Amino acid sequence: MDTEKLLYFCTSFVSTLVNAFLPRPKEVGSVLIVKLDEIGDMIYTLHCIEAIADQFPKATIDVYCKSMNNALVDQTRAVTAIVNDPHNLQTRYDIQIDFRGNWQTMQRALLGKCSRYFDRGSVRLQNKFNGGQKHEIETNQETVQALFPESYQWSKPKLHITEDDQESVRGLTAKYGISQYVVMHCGARDEARRWPVERFAKLIDTIHTEYGLKTLLIGSPNEHDLNQLVADQCNNAINIAGETGLMQLAAVMRQCDFFVGNESGPLHFAIVEKKPLVALFGPGVKDVFYPLYPNQKVIHHMNDQLTEEDKISSMLKISEQEVVAAVESLSLS
Repeated sequence: MDTEKLLYFCTSFVSTLVNAFLPRPKEVGSVLIVKLDEIGDMIYTLHCIEAIADQFPKATIDVYCKSMNNALVDQTRAVTAIVNDPHNLQTRYDIQIDFRGNWQTMQRALLGKCSRYFDRGSVRLQNKFNGGQKHEIETNQETVQALFPESYQWSKPKLHITEDDQESVRGLTAKYGISQYVVMHCGARDEARRWPVERFAKLIDTIHTEYGLKTLLIGSPNEHDLNQLVADQCNNAINIAGETGLMQLAAVMRQCDFFVGNESGPLHFAIVEKKPLVALFGPGVKDVFYPLYPNQKVIHHMNDQLTEEDKISSMLKISEQEVVAAVESLSLS
């Protein structure tokens, strides 16, 4: 059993203990939400954070997350404090929710530092035994469903992008002399999830020929050199990696014509912004992070019969022609 599955089993056991034996608070005065995960995972938790804040309007809501996600959490305007260092957490909370915790956050619950404990691991285990994993949004909602009426109508995740961030992006694109553009993200945390550089380059020039649009290559400062490898092999790309903050990146997505990219954080910005897109998936479980809306296409060469070696090389199975065909199938206004 790998470490993650062992953690799921343990958190499931601890949540059963805490919720069975500790007295429930008469009134919820404090909530700790734990999400020690990446950008895309956090995007699919934002609507749950907002719903919890609405459900307990008198409670303090602390979110313990990675610092890369601070701006995402802050834009919800639903939290009391954003915590990146566990030493800065309150001694005790009425409710602790581990959307993605670790051994230390589980230990907090086991030591009685909360009166009610909800964990994503229990939901994932239950879903696995009942036929397979659900979309990450559904998993997050099921994690906290017990805090809401059965008839509660969940909204989809959304981003609250300020006019300042949108104006900043308009200034950025004006600097490069464009007002309409495609966005591509060539990076991914795992190299096996990156579509080859030379294929992105060919795709960019093909799109320019067919649609007359230049492409903005986005990413973190660490992805600037990767983007430049792409830009150097084509004639119609602009490398803006590192030139935007997180919410400005969201504004770039809101203003673009369409998006093409690997399964990584920026893809999920485009998804929740309901942009036309083509998502390129490599190794990974089907469906869990797939797009949500009709005008969003997925290319994913994965099935249960593939060997581990084939899964690792699954991105190489995606051809430029296949991506061009997916782009052409989008409804572009």
